Amino acid sequence: MTDTGKEKCAHTSLRNEVDQLRLSSNHLKNLVYSMSVVMSERMEHTQEYEALLTLFDTVRNHINDVQESGEKISELLDPCALEISKSK
Repeated sequence: MTDTGKEKCAHTSLRNEVDQLRLSSNHLKNLVYSMSVVMSERMEHTQEYEALLTLFDTVRNHINDVQESGEKISELLDPCALEISKSK
């Protein structure tokens, strides 16, 4: 396999990983949303509710961080893909 072929393969693998990361973060985001619906419908404003709300916010923030990282990696990959296609 040529260097260009290896670069293209590595780029494709990395792109697939980023796509999987995005999919996983979307699934987590949906799960967190479902949790918030259940919390708001089933729990009163108790100490447990406040603790779960804090946990919910923390998880949501981490999911947003993961999504932002995936977007940044994608932005970095785009110029690499262009360069690989030019070197053919």
